[in-house]
Amino acid sequence: MGAFLTVCAATASADPALELGRQLYRGEVALPGTINGHAQPLPPLATRCTNCHSRDSAAQAASGAASFAPLLTRERLLGPIARRGGPPSRYDEAAFCRLLRTGIDPAIMLIPRQMPRYAIDDAQCKALWAYLVDGGETR
Repeated sequence: MGAFLTVCAATASADPALELGRQLYRGEVALPGTINGHAQPLPPLATRCTNCHSRDSAAQAASGAASFAPLLTRERLLGPIARRGGPPSRYDEAAFCRLLRTGIDPAIMLIPRQMPRYAIDDAQCKALWAYLVDGGETR
């Protein structure tokens, strides 16, 4: 019984920003988004990060591959990545939030238009960033 209470207390005292980030990532809290060049908002189920940035099978998990887009791990976000032959760049919170809103990555490259552009506020973006780099999401 004591272990159960300890787990419940730890869960109740979890960082609210990390919890919001987890909910945004998994689509439990809707994040409005559109496809670049379209005015019509996407339905909430279509804007979940997990739709594209997750592992769907044991084979993908074993290979480290994502279902459609890169996995959003701490290493991937904070490590140097060369994009389209350009110089290596890294994400920080500001670059991550700019990408979500505009589709422009840290190397000033436009990402594929299939990635929604989100109407995400500063607190939500900070929470999602914290969850991905500090919350241990590795899918």
